[in-house]
Amino acid sequence: MRAKWVLYCVVSLAVLVGGRSARGDASDEPAGSAAPAPAPSAVTAEPILDAGSGAGSGAGSDAASGSAVTAAPIAAAELANEMDPVDADDGEPPTKLFDEDGDGQVTAEEQADEAEYAHEFAGISETIDTEAVDRELAAREPSKRLLPSIGVEQFRAMVRIVRKVVLHKMEHKMELASERKMTKFAIGVVAFSALGLLLLLMPLGLAKKYPGQGKNLFKYAALAAVTFIVTVNLFGAVLLGMRYVQAQLGTRTNPTLAIASGTFETLDTHAEEYAVMGKELFAPTLEQLRGGEEQPAVVLLANGQKIVKDASVFVDVANMLKKVSFLFELLPVVLMFVTMLLFVLAIRPTLMEIIRLPATAASGRANAGRDVIAGALRRVRGELLATLCTVGVLALLTFLSGAVLGEIVAPAIDSLIYYFSMTVSYLQYVEGASSGLVFATLFAVIFFLVLNLGVLILSMAFFLGKMQKIFQARFTHGVPLSSHVPFIQRAVGAVLLVQLFPWLFVFVASRALAAINESVLENAGDPNAVSWTKALMAGPLALVVGFLVLFWAARGVKAVGYLFRYKVVVPELPADQKN
Repeated sequence: MRAKWVLYCVVSLAVLVGGRSARGDASDEPAGSAAPAPAPSAVTAEPILDAGSGAGSGAGSDAASGSAVTAAPIAAAELANEMDPVDADDGEPPTKLFDEDGDGQVTAEEQADEAEYAHEFAGISETIDTEAVDRELAAREPSKRLLPSIGVEQFRAMVRIVRKVVLHKMEHKMELASERKMTKFAIGVVAFSALGLLLLLMPLGLAKKYPGQGKNLFKYAALAAVTFIVTVNLFGAVLLGMRYVQAQLGTRTNPTLAIASGTFETLDTHAEEYAVMGKELFAPTLEQLRGGEEQPAVVLLANGQKIVKDASVFVDVANMLKKVSFLFELLPVVLMFVTMLLFVLAIRPTLMEIIRLPATAASGRANAGRDVIAGALRRVRGELLATLCTVGVLALLTFLSGAVLGEIVAPAIDSLIYYFSMTVSYLQYVEGASSGLVFATLFAVIFFLVLNLGVLILSMAFFLGKMQKIFQARFTHGVPLSSHVPFIQRAVGAVLLVQLFPWLFVFVASRALAAINESVLENAGDPNAVSWTKALMAGPLALVVGFLVLFWAARGVKAVGYLFRYKVVVPELPADQKN
């Protein structure tokens, strides 16, 4: 996050405590995480097990025979000059594709990434020729149709270098989006605070009601205007600080980033399985991803139609996953809206008292100005303390949810890509293959992923929201925390149950699923020897039905409902303490 937002927060809070103006600086930017890619010289491609084209030495071994996915080698110089489309789309000055830190300079390490990328994707095109793919797949011997078509180690090297680029671009895009939201929020706060200048006109409207009080009216109108502006900006600084912390911690629990990272992780871990369609499908898809504009799993699913002609079911499933990803991307927008709503509700009583200050003073109330200012600062101080406590809870929840998210998303995406790869082979080789069966299979796996992410997000949001209200009641209304001890004890247990259940379920289910798939596909080199209905439906149904039944049996539904239904009662302030 930019230093100016930290400076904004520090200066505003300094006004609250009466200190001198302070300066703050922050240059912490979340570093992208990626699995280390091997040096180009260390990669040895395995033979392509493709009976139709003979053994080869890499993805580009069929270039001379009209392969569906080969093209002229990628030149490192071309990559070096390629601009990042994400920056242009986000209104930022475009940077080089491998300029990972966005500083406009390509370092030696970044140049090595360029060279490695050019080496690994030599001969790989991002375009998939459906007709050529059909010819290549038809040329395979029936007994070898489910064997790898590309060297496994080369496939892994491709995945790792693309992962390095794509995850960085996605994090960069999220950081830019967060900055824009924070900018809009800050501008909104400043613009709203400027409405306080209208209070200078109040004496004109109150002159008839309070004759002879013109001097006092103008004096307290000016005081009210200044107090209004300062109070709004102080509240804004507190909430801006909370949003800053949320943005910094957000990369650990961002579902969109987790899905993308899980996609690359499963391709790397299970390269032997996905290399079956490596040359025809996965390698071209990886080449398409280097711009980092799309969710990798969405691009992969959509490309299924290019492998199997007229298989529009893959486009339908890809669109469904894209909508799910969009909903998760929408969460920060919803949180920003909720933040603004809470901001307005929290300061409304204080601002109303500030607005009424000129009339209150003119009516003869002693110390009206001092009481209103003291009350406003007291309320801001309470919100600050409540926010600090909420941020502490948020940090703990983030580390817990981030750990669980990392453990559950990768196996879920692994299941999605595994069954996608199976359905491609099913539609390609089996006569009378059912697109309905394919859709049901992939829908079930995506639904399982949504269930896991849903319970994590809902439990975290409900618990954090209730704790924020409890802290606000404590520091702005004096409600002791002890009055909420029964809820806190049960809520902590509930949120731990809901957060840890998906982890435990995926741990057990992944092993059960592996056993199911192994029993169905054992020694199956010929697609016609596979019981496809059992192979495609047994695992996904076990995931969805098993999760729903066991989550209900473990009282997970009741736990989420308890977190949602609990009401934090805030008493009315005594008359002498109201702002």
